[in-house]
Amino acid sequence: MTNRTHRLALPVLLAGGLALGACSSSGGTNDASASTTAPTTATSSAATSPTTAPAATASSAPGGGATAAPESADPEPTTAGGPDRCRTSELTGSLTMGDAAAGNRYATLTLTNTGGEVCTVHGYGGLGLVGAGGTSVPSEQVRVPADDGSTGKRSTLQPGQSVSATLHWGAVATGPEPTSGDCEPTPTALTVIPPNETDSLSVAWRYGPVCGFGHIEQTPYG
Repeated sequence: MTNRTHRLALPVLLAGGLALGACSSSGGTNDASASTTAPTTATSSAATSPTTAPAATASSAPGGGATAAPESADPEPTTAGGPDRCRTSELTGSLTMGDAAAGNRYATLTLTNTGGEVCTVHGYGGLGLVGAGGTSVPSEQVRVPADDGSTGKRSTLQPGQSVSATLHWGAVATGPEPTSGDCEPTPTALTVIPPNETDSLSVAWRYGPVCGFGHIEQTPYG
């Protein structure tokens, strides 16, 4: 199909060139040029546009620090004069273990507004596992939709109020991971970057190794 397209292109361009020459004296050159380049642009866009959007991921930076990937579009942007987003310095994090079944582990990651001002949270932020003494531990944050299929909505937190996200990871070795002993080094802390922030806070991790090379799925805060 591709070769046939190239064989037909030459006569079309020659015909276009003749038409362009005929129109040059009447000032129609720019219009003719635009009409010949538009199909090329459309073809390129169609070839490169994916049919589905993969889940966003953010791997941990060297040394175990979390790297926050860009946030999803905020459906409810802050209005002028409204509460600003919650800064890392205004938040405290905590982890609570959830149910465990068939090699799957769950925990609730909570951010609490411990500052003195009303602020808002929207999105996912960043995550990264850290080992003893600050050593790097393999980790990969995978952002998944909320139960309603959305990427979350803006939450307004009064001082003392909290917002939570669900974490899910595996406890069974995958691929080349060792099947005896720990599948990965055991983390001692989870580095958390709140949504739209660059500074991080640390939360104690007491839940053993994260198999699948540190693969952790996270829902948006809400």
